[in-house]
Amino acid sequence: MSIEKSPLRRKLDKLFVPLTVGPTLLWIAAIIVYPTAKLLFSSLQFRNPVTNELEFVGLRNFQRLILAREGSDAALGVFNPSFVSFTTNTVIYVGFSVSISFLLGLGIALLLDKDLKGRGWFRTAVIVPWILPYVMSGLMWRWMFQSDFGAINGALQRLGIISGNIPFLSDGALAMMALIIADVWVFTPFIIIILLAGLQNVPEQLYDAAEVDGASRWSRFWNVTYPFLKPSILVALTIRIIFDIRALDLVWVMTQGGPGKSTEVWASWLYRTAQVFNEPGTGAALGVVLLAVTFAIVASLYKIFGESPYEA
Repeated sequence: MSIEKSPLRRKLDKLFVPLTVGPTLLWIAAIIVYPTAKLLFSSLQFRNPVTNELEFVGLRNFQRLILAREGSDAALGVFNPSFVSFTTNTVIYVGFSVSISFLLGLGIALLLDKDLKGRGWFRTAVIVPWILPYVMSGLMWRWMFQSDFGAINGALQRLGIISGNIPFLSDGALAMMALIIADVWVFTPFIIIILLAGLQNVPEQLYDAAEVDGASRWSRFWNVTYPFLKPSILVALTIRIIFDIRALDLVWVMTQGGPGKSTEVWASWLYRTAQVFNEPGTGAALGVVLLAVTFAIVASLYKIFGESPYEA
């Protein structure tokens, strides 16, 4: 026998979904939809340097950003040489930083998953670089890489490896290497934490069964550990790549994109364009490109690592 609901109860049932889901949707709209729409609209505007007013220019900002200007010495064809150069710097910076920190983080996470003496202390100590403010880490590494009184040059000279100072932050290739080292030091603990949490989800009986079957260490990792670790790898790489694509703190504190423009990446180029050169429209256009590239990378990662072992 069904019990008929009162009119008040029926009204409350109808309002349940809007009252519970509504605030969440409003919050998403406030922190995601509105800023994204504002970014897209700003990318279609240009600030007149004479009147300081914003003018609608359509896709002209994207054209100025990506394509070579008419009459310029475009040795790189139709593309803006700055766009090609800074994109190359970004790919090098993000590619090496993420790859090295992921491999280091995976190795250390596998080591910390073992029943080793002092494991708890090391787990605590390993997160220290990640919890420090990025600006503080950048200042520390800039001091360590100083050519005149830096700790790294001093240590290498005391060990007899070098006789003179190495200009780490004055040479383009060495400055990029210094940035990558600092970035790896800061973010490897994050990879360790995420992957170590994922390793806790691997059923111990699967390792026992693989060992009984005579599987090698590599076979156990590839066929047992890796499938269960894929969701954690997806989270770690997604957040890690997003952090590095929008990385400004370390780059600006350590090199400000120099020497020359040898370490200028998308994030520092965006800041310089929008804030230093007072071209918010072009900066917003670069932000749209950065957002689109980020979405494409995240979609690719979901395609590769998105399948859960429980769904396979």
